[in-house]
Amino acid sequence: MTIEWSPMARASARRFMADQAGMRAIGVAVAALTDKPLPADGFHAGEYHRLRVGSYRIVYIVEGDLITISRVDRVSA
Repeated sequence: MTIEWSPMARASARRFMADQAGMRAIGVAVAALTDKPLPADGFHAGEYHRLRVGSYRIVYIVEGDLITISRVDRVSA
């Protein structure tokens, strides 16, 4: 599988660069999507999928062998 970051996802993730531990956790979670694109702890409805990583939410789309990261947001605990 291939992972692609949309321009919107890159911009949304850049806002949180001060949280290096959070960004590392997001990187690990995104890399793990190549092995298991629909993890059990994610939310899957329609074409959009959400994965919670600590205080962040990753929104992504799976199309065949391509995973497109659409957005990264901070969520309240």
